Amino acid sequence: MASNEMGDIETRLFRYFVVLAQEQHFARAALRLKISPPTLTHQIKKLESELGTRLLERSGNTNVAMTEAGIRFLARARDVLRQVEDAKVVAQQAARGEVGRIEIGFMPAASCAGQMQELLGEFQRANPAIEINLHRMMPMEQITAIIRKELDVGFTRGPEKYPASLDGFDIYRQPMVLALPSKHPLTRHKKIDPAVLKDEMFFNTAPDLDVGFWGHTEAVAHVGHFAPRVAKRIEDMFTILTYVSIGYGIAVISKSMSNINMPNVVYRELAGDPVPMTSVAFVYRRTDLSTAANLLTKFMRRHALQAPTKK
Repeated sequence: MASNEMGDIETRLFRYFVVLAQEQHFARAALRLKISPPTLTHQIKKLESELGTRLLERSGNTNVAMTEAGIRFLARARDVLRQVEDAKVVAQQAARGEVGRIEIGFMPAASCAGQMQELLGEFQRANPAIEINLHRMMPMEQITAIIRKELDVGFTRGPEKYPASLDGFDIYRQPMVLALPSKHPLTRHKKIDPAVLKDEMFFNTAPDLDVGFWGHTEAVAHVGHFAPRVAKRIEDMFTILTYVSIGYGIAVISKSMSNINMPNVVYRELAGDPVPMTSVAFVYRRTDLSTAANLLTKFMRRHALQAPTKK
């Protein structure tokens, strides 16, 4: 039987034939199908005509038996109906956001904290048909990519003021710590008073690359009542820690980043009340989210540290 012939047959004719094959009786099959026996008879004859072969042998007015062609066709007809049902389920899942693809940005601090992986893992287990694609980006890159619809959502530091097309909420907060060269005199202390850092050289990211990290140093300097001296502004955290490791200066980082095992770098907590904090935010577009991304956003909102502002 040619595949194009199969493709030309209406799906309901497959269903009629399968039910009739199960019942082997026109009247009972018609009752199940909620059509009249003459209508069923006409439709089966139409199917046989389109196939150019007899599928059934009639016995009396209503009883039937399948021919060899009918037996072989039955297996294919059931396959077709299963495929149609599968397609229907997939379409319904897509409409609910249960299948699809989500492009997600994340900054290194978000992955080091582990909160992002835990939440995305929970979401993935609940929605296994949704494909998740992760992209490591600096916070400002993420915000730009989300606005341009290159990303759907991001795990980043929320800006002091969101652009008009974006919104977000904090999902994780953590204290800031110091990254020091291993031979720095301050490493003798378990906790360091920010006031003693006034003469230190700091490494930072550039403000135009990051919506939050460059504020870490300023936050600690504010607590210590001094104006920070910034040696360099660098594009990424790993390069900053590399500079620290060779003794050029120190850096203020989020506590989760202290999981990075960088040679010749020692991490120390900051003293203070309160200790300066930083956060990871879930950021998303207010409009034009895919159904799958909208489903993730609703899931993440349940884990917000504070309810997002309703717009």
